[in-house]
Amino acid sequence: MATIRTAVGECVVKRARRRTLAISVLPDGTVEVVAPLGAAEDKIHEKVEKRTRWILRQRRVFAALNVKRPPRRYCTGATHRYLGRQYRLKVSIGEDQGVKLRGAYLLVVSRSEAEDSVAALVASWMRERAKEQFSKRFVAWRTWCEERGLSEPRLRLLSMPKRWGSAHKNGTVALNPQLVRAPSICIDYVIAHEICHRLHAGHGRGFYAELNCLCPNWRQCKQRLEAMD
Repeated sequence: MATIRTAVGECVVKRARRRTLAISVLPDGTVEVVAPLGAAEDKIHEKVEKRTRWILRQRRVFAALNVKRPPRRYCTGATHRYLGRQYRLKVSIGEDQGVKLRGAYLLVVSRSEAEDSVAALVASWMRERAKEQFSKRFVAWRTWCEERGLSEPRLRLLSMPKRWGSAHKNGTVALNPQLVRAPSICIDYVIAHEICHRLHAGHGRGFYAELNCLCPNWRQCKQRLEAMD
């Protein structure tokens, strides 16, 4: 992985065994380029320059979204999403620490009212729910992978500040535990996206043809994820 200076600033360049060059804009505004192993740097510059207007537009969208997102609070009355629905925290002091979902509330028992302590408990609970929710969904992909000569996908929970998921050649699909905050339809889209990478390494025509078949509404799901607080 390397960085190069381009017309839109620094870009992160990754090399991969692929024939086409793909450009992505991450939520923090970073431009990431996945290029063929033998692609010349001037060709990368040329491709980025051609996509300048699109890159700047994507950055403006993310910048507007980020301005609207205040930091999460971890105190009584604060709201947090789980599977797309908003729940209010009710924090109480006690020795038997834990989190329970009751109606429209997340009941948190903590030994301390300090927000970092409550945050750790909520994060642990969300991670457990993420493993539970994602694992159930992976079962549905066993037959699909088997029919295509692929190994059964293996789930890995991985905190990624800039991504919802990633796929690896060994069959492992890493998903961000924070994804469990999103609506179920968005979770299914991210999993379908990463499963498609089992057949197509990059974001070429073949990849999007497969994704359109598996998740026809993927664009709407992507927009909902980008707008999620």
